[in-house]
Amino acid sequence: MILDNKRTIALAFSGGGTPHFTLSTCGSPAVRGTRFVILCFLLIALPLLAGCGGMDVPLSDSRFNAPTSKLEVVRTLVSQRDRRPAVFQEKNLAYLELRGFNLSGVTFSKAYMAGIDLREAKLIRANLEGADLTGANLAGADLRSANLRGANLTGADLTGADLDDADLTGAVLQNTNFNRALVRRITLKDAVLYEAKFVNVYLGETNLGGLDLREVDFRGSDLSNVVLRGSNLEATDLEGIKFQQADLQEVNLRRANLEWANFSQAHMQGADLTSADLSNADLRGANLYLAKLPETDMREVRLRGANISDADFTGADLRKANLFAVTALRSGFAWGNLRGAVLSKGDFSGSTFKDAKLREVKLLRATLKGVSLMAADLRDADLRGADFLDADIRGANFLDANLGGAKNLFRAKGLEKARNLSDVNW
Repeated sequence: MILDNKRTIALAFSGGGTPHFTLSTCGSPAVRGTRFVILCFLLIALPLLAGCGGMDVPLSDSRFNAPTSKLEVVRTLVSQRDRRPAVFQEKNLAYLELRGFNLSGVTFSKAYMAGIDLREAKLIRANLEGADLTGANLAGADLRSANLRGANLTGADLTGADLDDADLTGAVLQNTNFNRALVRRITLKDAVLYEAKFVNVYLGETNLGGLDLREVDFRGSDLSNVVLRGSNLEATDLEGIKFQQADLQEVNLRRANLEWANFSQAHMQGADLTSADLSNADLRGANLYLAKLPETDMREVRLRGANISDADFTGADLRKANLFAVTALRSGFAWGNLRGAVLSKGDFSGSTFKDAKLREVKLLRATLKGVSLMAADLRDADLRGADFLDADIRGANFLDANLGGAKNLFRAKGLEKARNLSDVNW
């Protein structure tokens, strides 16, 4: 760099790219001061510039590779004389139209395939690991047993595609459309499913355990036999969804809409359904051991034959619910509303109904051993044949209740403090 005819700065780079410079010392004191400032600047700036020259640039990103034409794809496919699957690893195939192509077994790992048209294409056992399929059209494609581990399918359309046994471990499925697709036994471990759509889909035998499914659209789908253990479905709309025999242990369904959902024979041990809407839901034969159901809306719910032992129904609305022959050992119904519910032949040993509304409830031949009925409202209740051994009935209101054939009532605790027992039908 030439400052004037007497003052120069010489710059040079060694083989390793490190800059060197020399500064002449001639000139007046003022000039020498200026040179000193320039020297300080260069001492600071040049090492930074040298460092930038040594930074690694991800040149292997397939987005920056030269685009591959449709003709090149065809030539590659037909040139495989030894019948070995073609390889398009890290190729740029974005926006190609390959509709209906037979690409079974072909390798597309880490390829850039954004916007590609693969409608009705055959991709059986294809290797798409790490591929970028953002916005791709895969409607009707055959992806059975395909490897889609770590693939980016954001906004992709898989309507009607066959993904049975496909591996989508760690895949990005944000806003991906799986409507009417076949997705049996697919692997979705660690997948991102934000706003994914599984409308009118049968997900039988699929493992969705431990996933965040809060914004997934499951409308009209069948999740029978699905594994959802430990998944997060908080506040999700699941109205009318089938969960028959599904594994829902420790699932988070807080504040979820589960109206008319079918949970018959489902495994729901430890599930959290706090404040969920379960009105008219079918829970016949379900296992709700240790489940959390406080403040739930369970009007007209069907729980016939279910195991609800150690479950928490505190403050739940169970009006006209059917709890016929349930097993409810040590369960909590305090402050719940069970008006008109059917609890006949149920075993409620050790449970609490403190301050519960039990008006017009049917408890025919129910086991109420050790039950707390403190201050419970049992007006017009049908308690014929119920067993009150060691039950706590202090403050309970039995006005117009039917206690015909009741067992061990005189061995109940607080008999003298119960209300309106003299008016009951014995």
